[in-house]
Amino acid sequence: MFHGFKIFIVLTIDSTALEPQKYINRKTFLRLSATALAVAFLALWDRLTNRQKVLLESPVITRLNTATLGTGTYLFERFIVYKSADSLKIFSNKCTHAGCRINQELEGQLICPCHGSRYEAATGKVVQGPAGLDLPSILFTSDTKTGEIIIRF
Repeated sequence: MFHGFKIFIVLTIDSTALEPQKYINRKTFLRLSATALAVAFLALWDRLTNRQKVLLESPVITRLNTATLGTGTYLFERFIVYKSADSLKIFSNKCTHAGCRINQELEGQLICPCHGSRYEAATGKVVQGPAGLDLPSILFTSDTKTGEIIIRF
């Protein structure tokens, strides 16, 4: 039959190992970890929002040849152009109620698909709510050499 062997391990203890060591308790460790995580998150947040601000602040330039446009209302991705025989107006296509993109024109009225606000196409004035503010006009310049208008927003 097999008889087990007993092995005794003797450890030598260094006298310096018994001295009190400096350590932090769990509560302090968690506080430091949470603070470091919060600082890292805020730094990342700041970097992302500053990048977004730069993207938002950099102007978008669109060149549009109005000679090819007849009279009427034209809906573009970021703006609305109204051209009559004697005037040209450009409005934002974001509804002033909830910021939805206006994508429909019917009988001289611009219609918001989200809540049904209506604006006069020629002036951008509110005809029917819930929107309370008129559509903002977008300024543009004319290039006399090419006959194009330059829209910056």
